[in-house]
Amino acid sequence: MAAGGAVVQDDIKAWTRPRGQAWGNEAQRAVLHAIAEDVARRAGYRVAGIEAMRSDGFLEFVAIAGNPDASVELLGRASPFMLHRLIALGTPLDGWVHTPGERLDDDDREYIADYGHIPDRPSSSDGADAWRPEDQLVRLLKSEASDLRALLYLDEPLSGLRPTPESIAAVNAEIHVMYDAVVSIVERELYGEQVRMLTQARTAMQSVRPGMGVDDFLSEMSRAMVEVMAVDSVDVLLAGHRAPDLEPHTAVLEDQMRQVWLKGGHLVVEPTQTWGFVGQHAVPTPEVMSRLMRRLGLGSWLLVPIGMGEEYLGTMGLGRKPGGDRWIDSEINAVDAVASDLASLILDSRLMERERTLNASLRDLVAHRRDMVNTLAHELRTPVSVLRMHLELFAEDPTAVEAAESLAAMDRSARRIENMIDDLMALATESDPGRATPHEPVDLSTIVRESCDFLAPVAEATGLELVTDIPGDLVITGEAAGIQRMATNLLSNAFKYTQPGGRVTLSLAREAVEDRDGIRLICADDGIGIAESEVGQVFTPFFRSSSKEARERPGTGLGLAIIERVVQRHQGTVEVSSEVGVGTAFSVWLPLSAGADVR
Repeated sequence: MAAGGAVVQDDIKAWTRPRGQAWGNEAQRAVLHAIAEDVARRAGYRVAGIEAMRSDGFLEFVAIAGNPDASVELLGRASPFMLHRLIALGTPLDGWVHTPGERLDDDDREYIADYGHIPDRPSSSDGADAWRPEDQLVRLLKSEASDLRALLYLDEPLSGLRPTPESIAAVNAEIHVMYDAVVSIVERELYGEQVRMLTQARTAMQSVRPGMGVDDFLSEMSRAMVEVMAVDSVDVLLAGHRAPDLEPHTAVLEDQMRQVWLKGGHLVVEPTQTWGFVGQHAVPTPEVMSRLMRRLGLGSWLLVPIGMGEEYLGTMGLGRKPGGDRWIDSEINAVDAVASDLASLILDSRLMERERTLNASLRDLVAHRRDMVNTLAHELRTPVSVLRMHLELFAEDPTAVEAAESLAAMDRSARRIENMIDDLMALATESDPGRATPHEPVDLSTIVRESCDFLAPVAEATGLELVTDIPGDLVITGEAAGIQRMATNLLSNAFKYTQPGGRVTLSLAREAVEDRDGIRLICADDGIGIAESEVGQVFTPFFRSSSKEARERPGTGLGLAIIERVVQRHQGTVEVSSEVGVGTAFSVWLPLSAGADVR
């Protein structure tokens, strides 16, 4: 009696035996053994065997009557199914296939030695119609939908003769009701246990309150599944997440499970062997997995990928303690269905999370817009009030001296409004996500020197010392106008908050950051400084320090925000360090060449 139809192709010869004892429970096997005994007796054969077809495409011996040696050797063991060889070598007989032993070649005999059993009995006669030990007689048992469910073997006929059309007709008449009985039992195992486990899992998932985030949902669902299912642990590892116990091997596991998902499989991990890879043969369990199972107190682990379409979402792991039941075929099918449900729930939960995040962002945006409008209104109210007041004075026929003072005040207010409008337009320009950064050579050395020359009179007027260290020929790729604006704002900001007689230093130097060549610009002063509690807010539009000294200096609160936007568009970084009464330093790093996808 040979498993799987008796033969093996060359590319299968190297396979190890597939995972056994994966079909059914003891009660189902007992019923099939009783059927096999009845079939052998009523059909007139000494031996009858039944192989169940598993969902993974392999056959497993689940009942053998009449041959104790074959039972010990084959029961619970799986084998590949070679239908085409079975048909090619055998002779069809009214639903059965008889394969004479003389048609087998050396490869076929080698396969039978690995996956089957040849009785140690001589032929009863030497005639051409005598049954030989290597002969096979097998029937394919199919469902109403013509899906193969089992193979039924008969061996060692009591007559000692090979089957004939007449003898096969007599066998069919005697045991045909058994065919449907075997199919019914196999299908009940295939679907009954699956339905039970799937119902339990879905009940557990439905018990988790809706509206939770993905991580909280998975934690609650795992706890609920352990309570209602015959498992000791349930864990879900989402794609892209890290598992501390598996590091640094998490990425390797994710890659393996992604391949398993694309091939529609699963993994059964046992302490020494892992099943379910391509070809369904066992491979040694990686030491990191064995070590983790020992730490978690698990004897087996069923890993099922979670996905939707071609998108791999993660892996669900169900564990059982040492000595627990092995994972059987119907349970694995049920967990596959649970994983499919879970994929939909994960996607729904992600959508809800994204919706909450989007709503929060919209609320923040509305609040930010409200704050900007309020701040802008406040900033414009003062210069506008000054303009109106002095216009009213003119209406009362002021003296020449009063007119000169009013004109000067209105000029200052108009300039303040003009500066605020310019800064607002610059901030809008630099913040526009649809505006690409030009990729043109920018002579940073020249631009910084020009900014220093342009603002030098301001430094001289307030008695400031400007110290520069600007090497020549420092060129980056980007937008000249934005870089010019950044350099000018840095210097003017330093001048504004430095006391008369103070010092401002500005330097440029080449510097690589994370293996990327760039230029470091540092603008430092020994001015009034910024409180530690306010340093993190200086790049916020319209932010003004609460310091009395800072408030005395006019400004829109937009200059540093513009600097940050310019640096970000050039894929650079800007940092600030400051101490009250000591001074402030801004450090800007710009790459020599920004990426082509900069926005």
